[in-house]
Amino acid sequence: MDKKTCVTAVMACLLLLASIPSTSAYTGHQLSRAEVSDFTLVDQNNENFTFSQSLSDVHVVAFIFTECPDVCPVITQSLKLVQDGLSDADAQEVEFISISVDPRRDTPERLATFTELHGVDWPHLTGEADVLADVYNTFGIIVQEDVIEAHIANSDPTVTYVDTNGNATEMMFEPTGWTSTEMIAEEANWNLNASYGQYGHMVTGINGVESPSDWSWYWSLNIYNESSSAWEESAVGVDEVDALENTNLVWAASNANMSALSAPSLNESEPSIQVLYPNNTLDSHTLQSEFSAYHLTKGAFDAAGMNASFSIDPTYGHFLDALDDVNSPSDWSWYWTLYSWNTSSDGWEYSSVGVDDMVEPGYIAWAPNTTNVSQIPMPESLQPNNDPNSAACNGSGWEMGSGSGKHCMCDEGYEWAEGDRLSCVSTGEVEIEYSIGHSTITYILDGMTPKIAWTGDSWNADDFRADVEQVLASQSSSGNANIIPGMTFIVAVSGLTFAALIVHIQSTDEEDDA
Repeated sequence: MDKKTCVTAVMACLLLLASIPSTSAYTGHQLSRAEVSDFTLVDQNNENFTFSQSLSDVHVVAFIFTECPDVCPVITQSLKLVQDGLSDADAQEVEFISISVDPRRDTPERLATFTELHGVDWPHLTGEADVLADVYNTFGIIVQEDVIEAHIANSDPTVTYVDTNGNATEMMFEPTGWTSTEMIAEEANWNLNASYGQYGHMVTGINGVESPSDWSWYWSLNIYNESSSAWEESAVGVDEVDALENTNLVWAASNANMSALSAPSLNESEPSIQVLYPNNTLDSHTLQSEFSAYHLTKGAFDAAGMNASFSIDPTYGHFLDALDDVNSPSDWSWYWTLYSWNTSSDGWEYSSVGVDDMVEPGYIAWAPNTTNVSQIPMPESLQPNNDPNSAACNGSGWEMGSGSGKHCMCDEGYEWAEGDRLSCVSTGEVEIEYSIGHSTITYILDGMTPKIAWTGDSWNADDFRADVEQVLASQSSSGNANIIPGMTFIVAVSGLTFAALIVHIQSTDEEDDA
């Protein structure tokens, strides 16, 4: 090979190297976005956090809420794995931030409990709703409060009953007319006389007024008929009446003047009962106490046709005596114990408060204290449907919740069909705007500019960390370009230098030939 040919080959190689891109593709969804606007929120330590004052080069921003039973704990633990896997040098350049999408509940105190539970210490931020609305907007997400509500256990409370043989049964809160009657009578200090037989509960006396043995009159249960605007005697027994649909009930002497009754108030949503005596005098009471684990237990067991017996202490409130007519033994070798489902740790935990103090409960369980807590099943509505052949959610997700709150947890790349939360359809291309509720979005930012988006919670921590490290590397490369020429520039200049050299060599050779 002559000198000219050799140099030409070297020049071609250098120019080829100059054309090779210096970066590789990201695993997450790469974005082309402007910087987010600056904001100031409050962290779990009740201290102000201003985004622009963070000294980190790369930011990882997640959107969570503390009562989220599924996605948010997974996201948090995955980000912890990402953080733990970074080198010491890289960790100093990356700031992790979690922003609440449920500011009504997520106080700094709740966020502090959440971070402590998950063993993380990065800022978890909350604030006023209008301030957070601007934050959501600058990140391009839409917060769906109705879906957040559906995730919270209060929406569909249940009671899991574990019997003395270890058999578990989960029961919905479906209070009956008897549930309302018993609770309201207790709260109003009414003296209620009732018997229980083949056809359920039968009320025979209220406040000392007993129905006669000759059946010249009797206590009848009445339900308001909105169509006829009148109180009508119930066609079914008190145990068959749905108290959620019929919140206002009347116990009336069958010989009383029904015109003395008032229609239920349209604004009255709390359970209430009117008592109409044979002499047409009237008592009424609306349940005042907050919904507690006591109410939940009574409503669930009544619906299942099982007895939940409580005694009451004037100072300490209700104590459970028996479930399904099974009393704990007098020697205290075991006793009924109340547990609550912790949506953050995804596990049952012993309740440190009594049934009256557990207000607005979500999922609770009653079991003998000798029960292995880890063996109590997870509430069914929280269990993912892993059957690939299931028709639920069009085979692209799993159902969560029950009743009117049931909705699909769609797989990544799928979303609800328009107007149908029980169907999942493909989203096609990733949009810039994301819906937060049943799923979530986590950003990797180059400074204040969103660079990469990861949707859902099924991503791999190693892949996510690789994207973080690549953003850091691109910053380093970009920073060096401002001080010394980059490799691409150097190679390109070298190529041009060799090109000039060839021209010179060629000219010299031609002169020599001449």
